[in-house]
Amino acid sequence: MDKFNTNNSSLDYSALEDLFVRQGTLKEFARNDYFLRQNDHTRYIGYVVSGMFRLSRVDANANEWIIGYSFEHDFVCDYPALRQGSEASVNIQAAVDSAIYLLPWENLNVFWETDMDTQRLGRTIAETMFSEIAQRLYGFYDTPEQRYIRLMQRCPRIQERLTLKEIASFLGVTPETVSRIRKHLLFK
Repeated sequence: MDKFNTNNSSLDYSALEDLFVRQGTLKEFARNDYFLRQNDHTRYIGYVVSGMFRLSRVDANANEWIIGYSFEHDFVCDYPALRQGSEASVNIQAAVDSAIYLLPWENLNVFWETDMDTQRLGRTIAETMFSEIAQRLYGFYDTPEQRYIRLMQRCPRIQERLTLKEIASFLGVTPETVSRIRKHLLFK
């Protein structure tokens, strides 16, 4: 699958992946099962072995908005809630049958303190996450068509795995808007 999350490809994540396999617990999720529900507490981070997880948030008007995805070989959690020990701000749900290694937050913190290399890796991952969130925020000042084009450039085959409704929700528009954008781009 295309890289939805823009991890720094020059980083070597193998030690972190090994940690999840060695110390984590493999858990399978059927389609639509929740890894985490908004407003719950969690102490786990997941490493996606197979499948795909959808991150969404329900607003005050009970509208659900898709805010991200984690695919195979991605990590998945509500990082701010995990780090602060607060209620989750998002739902994390299996979009298809999926499997992840669950690792307790405490184990990850011990790993970060192993040596300078693991500390550097942790810092770089945090910086990458911050950059991704900032780019997503900045993107909402672009037109829906620009956001759609950028998503398709980053993940050309994403339409094979996501519905029109999910793509629209991620872009913050209606499915009809995405249809109009597709039609407009087809005739361009």
